[in-house]
Amino acid sequence: MKRNFVVGTMVVAAALMAAPAVYAQPLAKAPTGTHAMFKSKMVNFKITNGGTEPLTVKAGKNTLVLEPGKTTDFTLASGDEVVSKNRTKHYDEGQVLAHVNEDLEGHNITIM
Repeated sequence: MKRNFVVGTMVVAAALMAAPAVYAQPLAKAPTGTHAMFKSKMVNFKITNGGTEPLTVKAGKNTLVLEPGKTTDFTLASGDEVVSKNRTKHYDEGQVLAHVNEDLEGHNITIM
């Protein structure tokens, strides 16, 4: 009887340990070159400042000034953001103006 109890306990313990092992990280890590297949797509679009005052924006890693009435071309990676860097009557500093994704390709965004 004790033998059955010990064997049964070992089987249950092995089953409980096996479930988390399925989701564990592999012992051999993949080389960093495999991340290249997840490269983000570059998106081309335009932003027009339809307001009456200049607007400073941070687009990806660059800071630009959008002059009133002017259209500016952007090429950013999908997932980047265009963020207002100064306060205007329509936008607060740090407000996200656009989330870049493939749907913006070739479009013009007009901001006030």
